Amino acid sequence: MKINITRLGLRKKSAEVKTTVGVVEKAQNLQIQLLKSDAVDFTNDDPLVVLETQKKMVQGLLQFMIDIFKLTDQEVEKIKSTLDFTDFQNFMAYVLFRFQGMSDEDWETVTKQQSEESADPKESN
Repeated sequence: MKINITRLGLRKKSAEVKTTVGVVEKAQNLQIQLLKSDAVDFTNDDPLVVLETQKKMVQGLLQFMIDIFKLTDQEVEKIKSTLDFTDFQNFMAYVLFRFQGMSDEDWETVTKQQSEESADPKESN
């Protein structure tokens, strides 16, 4: 499967990822980890638990990216130093949805609808 990686700011514009059983399993494990981190109450839980959960989540996302895109240490450092956290999360959501069968066109449609809904003043009434 071809994945658009232009958002990472690397020289490569896309990466070919073979959806082997092992890669799909890694994606599923990451999604489980993300769902578990959603169970943490970031406003009421112990701050140490919150910070450790967030750190584990970021490390899992980065490791998944390193594994599937076969990133070099230099590429990882560039991503860490240039990509803001929200963009990083959005990119990883895109990648995980691609593994669930969503096309680039489907992703664009969904993100466009979400941004329109969040910008619609009727939604806040």
